[in-house]
Amino acid sequence: MRANCPRRGFTLLEMMLVVGLLALFAGMTIPSVMRILGEQKLGNSAEKVRAAVASTRVQAIESGIIYQFCCESNGSRYAVVPFEPDHANSGQGSQAATTNLQGRLSGRLPKGITFSNVVVKVSGTAALATGSQKIASGAFDGLPDSGQLAGLSWSAPILFHPEGTANADAEITVSDLRRQLILLRVRAFTGAVSMDRLVVEK
Repeated sequence: MRANCPRRGFTLLEMMLVVGLLALFAGMTIPSVMRILGEQKLGNSAEKVRAAVASTRVQAIESGIIYQFCCESNGSRYAVVPFEPDHANSGQGSQAATTNLQGRLSGRLPKGITFSNVVVKVSGTAALATGSQKIASGAFDGLPDSGQLAGLSWSAPILFHPEGTANADAEITVSDLRRQLILLRVRAFTGAVSMDRLVVEK
């Protein structure tokens, strides 16, 4: 025979208390998790841009012509394309043309991440790019989104020479909707690009 023991359940008050504690815990942890994910997203985006800028220098060295890195003013697009006339159009052979096409690239930052500004220091004077730059449409030949890229307004380009130097010291700021930003710095003398740690704009 089974013992006749009453089965005890949860009262409404106990259930409400548990739900309240879970909501309190979620309210405390979700903002922290979202902040961490946002920082990771911004950091990954900035690292992607840093790699693209570094590849611009490599392409200039390998191709023997000036390459440029340009980004959309207050936008999310960027591109690595030749600054000088393409070897393909100067009659130097199909092999050089293939190399140039392989050296070109374009990309887009994730949603919510933008290039907030680009500062190019010419002769020691800081000049803020205003977004009035236009790049010759032929520079984008070979890229799948060449038509869209040709119609955008670009920041002042950062030029890399075949010897590995840049035309000027430059700063590229990548930011998100939380006003967090990461600063990328390009040194003119070496062409090296570095990335500062994430800061919150005040």
